[in-house]
Amino acid sequence: MIDPGKLGDINGTAGTQFSPTKKKDDPAQVSKDEFITLLVTQLKNQDPLNPMENGEFAVKLAQFSQLEQLVQINKALSNNGANSINSFAAYLGKEVKLNSNTVEVENNSGGKIEFNLDRDVTALNVTLMKGEQIVETIELDGMSKGKHTLSLDNLKTSSGEYQVFVTASDKNQNIIEPQVNVVGVVSGFIPGPEPQLLVGSQQVNPQDIIEVRVPKDN
Repeated sequence: MIDPGKLGDINGTAGTQFSPTKKKDDPAQVSKDEFITLLVTQLKNQDPLNPMENGEFAVKLAQFSQLEQLVQINKALSNNGANSINSFAAYLGKEVKLNSNTVEVENNSGGKIEFNLDRDVTALNVTLMKGEQIVETIELDGMSKGKHTLSLDNLKTSSGEYQVFVTASDKNQNIIEPQVNVVGVVSGFIPGPEPQLLVGSQQVNPQDIIEVRVPKDN
């Protein structure tokens, strides 16, 4: 049997009586401190001939544990929310490079992609794919060695998400397949448990950002 006297020593000021008509023993309706005070008071003032059972006391402790967890979670969410908004606001108006080759096509535009050629090429194809299916191919003339940014405008494919691949060939007909990265300007963000940045019409996970820079147009 639990010794109520020892538990009562937890809070020396817990002797305040509570009116039965105002008793709040639901942890969802009281603060953490109120719940502790209420529990200690109940233990100190219980009927010695009919003390609280061990099982009932265990339930009270479980309720308190759940309350404490909720307090800590809400505190963490509050702090993280403020920090997230501040950090996401810094992205607004900046151009970002993503570790992704997935574009969102809307109104016949798929935004911009970036790739780097390790040599001059005589021909270059940009291919949009949906799964294993090729939905559109753009044939371009040769390009010089170096980094290139390409706008995917006047597309014929319908709106949706597509993966973009670049295939090129040099003067010796050697095939080159450079890595493709999506680039775009951050226009907004969506806060929440899984926050997203808005790049054009696409929602982007901040963890996919590999480079942040000032747009060249500025």
